[in-house]
Amino acid sequence: MWLYGAAGAGKSAIAHTLAEICETYGWFMASFFFWKTASERNNVNRFVATIAHQVALGIPASRELIAAAVDYNPFIFEKSVHVQLSKLIIEPLEQLLSAGIIFDICPFVIIVDGLDECHGRHFQSGIVKSLVTAFRHSSLRIRILIASRPEVHIQSTFNSTPIQPHLSRLALSDEYSPEQDIYRFLEDSFNKIGLEHPLASYIPSPWPSTDVLRELTRKSSGQFIFASTTVKYIGGDPHQLPHRRLDVIRSLRSPKREKDMPYAELNSLYYHVLSNVDDIDAVKQILGILIIVNPMADEYGMYATDKVDNHFLWERGETRACLTQLASLIECNAGGDISIMHASLSDFLLDPSRSQRFYLCRESILGDNAVLGLRHLRQKKHDKYGESTLSSRNLILRVLICNMFYPRF
Repeated sequence: MWLYGAAGAGKSAIAHTLAEICETYGWFMASFFFWKTASERNNVNRFVATIAHQVALGIPASRELIAAAVDYNPFIFEKSVHVQLSKLIIEPLEQLLSAGIIFDICPFVIIVDGLDECHGRHFQSGIVKSLVTAFRHSSLRIRILIASRPEVHIQSTFNSTPIQPHLSRLALSDEYSPEQDIYRFLEDSFNKIGLEHPLASYIPSPWPSTDVLRELTRKSSGQFIFASTTVKYIGGDPHQLPHRRLDVIRSLRSPKREKDMPYAELNSLYYHVLSNVDDIDAVKQILGILIIVNPMADEYGMYATDKVDNHFLWERGETRACLTQLASLIECNAGGDISIMHASLSDFLLDPSRSQRFYLCRESILGDNAVLGLRHLRQKKHDKYGESTLSSRNLILRVLICNMFYPRF
């Protein structure tokens, strides 16, 4: 099963919880949680070795067989993932199966979380292909859960023909209405801070108000990472007053120290995603339209890939191609409508201290689009696709006038 969803949607929390449940009922075999900032967990080098170690611990009868495979070929961990899986896991377990020692009642579960945080896109795809290749012809009753962001290369891997018969999918989407869960998480977390924080006696009561909880839930945009980062910051320092830190989160006051960054975890997430974009200049142009130039997008319908293509005088499909690398932050539906899944993304991009080289400079973007608006005015009534551009020109002018000229006079 492929469990996928936007960055910060709660995939890791679900994977950890499932691992605990499986262990309770005796279904758990092994897990590997990739993590981009941990050198021993952001690559494929220890992937199979870690799983084999957990299998040996969980199924004692397999220990000697796995050890024998390593003794026979001490260089086994330099082989491909597929060979390692076959020699260290499949073959030893099939020997036990043939002897009637395991798999007599329930299947076992292997959980792989954060696949997109493994270094190297080809390694990410290779892990999926190797798991399918190694297990699909085996008689072992093993279920594998892979959790990741819906990056385009991972989607392509799961869409490949050889994998389809063995695959089921589960998307973490708005269908599951996470707002209520996020609200409850925030409420419980603040109650815990109010009871356990060393400076709890100085927190005003009641704290926080229902309106503040709703505000934070709304700013979470259905993504648990915003809520969890908020809670960690507010209650994470025993020397800081939690209610003062809540005011920092709500932009009611500035941080006390320059290094006191409320959203360090979110910054890291956004920076990581944007760092993997091939054409960052084109992506910043699109983000500039979505976040800065177009506050009237809902009214005029500019949040669509074809209209962004026309706006930049690009070939059709270029906007969608650029945004495929931001699939964990920005969604494009089949009709080309664009939606930003993280409300906090704009805060990140408009703050140079947070976004650094990905900073969107409002003046620069508005200036570039003013020049582009003039180019549109010089065009003929119809563009190269034979479609009327008069309405889009009017939109461009109205947006630019509202955003650039009125504030200056």
